[in-house]
Amino acid sequence: MNNLITDNIIWEDYYGEKMLATDCIHVFKISINAYNEIEKSSKEVLQADELQKAEKFRQYDDKRRFIVGKFFSKMLLSKQAGLNASDIIFSFNENKKPCFKNYHFNISHSGNFIVIILGPLPVGVDIELIKENFDFKSLLPECFNKTEINKINNITDFYTFWTKKEALLKATGEGLVDNLNSIDCSEEFVTRFDSLYKLISHQIEDNYLLSLATTNLNNQHKYWDWKF
Repeated sequence: MNNLITDNIIWEDYYGEKMLATDCIHVFKISINAYNEIEKSSKEVLQADELQKAEKFRQYDDKRRFIVGKFFSKMLLSKQAGLNASDIIFSFNENKKPCFKNYHFNISHSGNFIVIILGPLPVGVDIELIKENFDFKSLLPECFNKTEINKINNITDFYTFWTKKEALLKATGEGLVDNLNSIDCSEEFVTRFDSLYKLISHQIEDNYLLSLATTNLNNQHKYWDWKF
């Protein structure tokens, strides 16, 4: 474990039944295999355009990740808002980040996992499967500044900084931008558009990197393993 990553976290079981504290930042980990359990009910929860988009994915696992992310985010928001999951209809900002009323949430997926983050203020999350044979060195000048590059010694460091940067840009609602190397995520705190964000990274399941970005600097973080 490198010094860019926080200590191991403890995942608590979550069954989708309890109301969540609104002054905490909640992170949910969901297995892609949840699709097998929610395939039928997802057709009642997702909107027609969402189901049509799911069918356009060429890779079956991409379709599963998309549906699982949409389904469980709607289940989560419906519980917090006191609505039926089928009544949760997302709107989108100019960079296609999903929104729902005044709830702050974000979704990411990679490999076998989907993660959802929920908080009282803007939040971003990114998870990436670490590909050990990935040639990351050629991407360094394009994606990172000199300070970051000096701290990237191996593939795990690369994914740590990559996920931090993605989580930050998802929290701000920008999505990926062209000048990635102009954004410095080498420290725990970074200012973006006059807001101070805290960046946190965890290595989970041995070969996944998870990073969070939030303006809730002092809020408690709760980590949930969604059971189905």
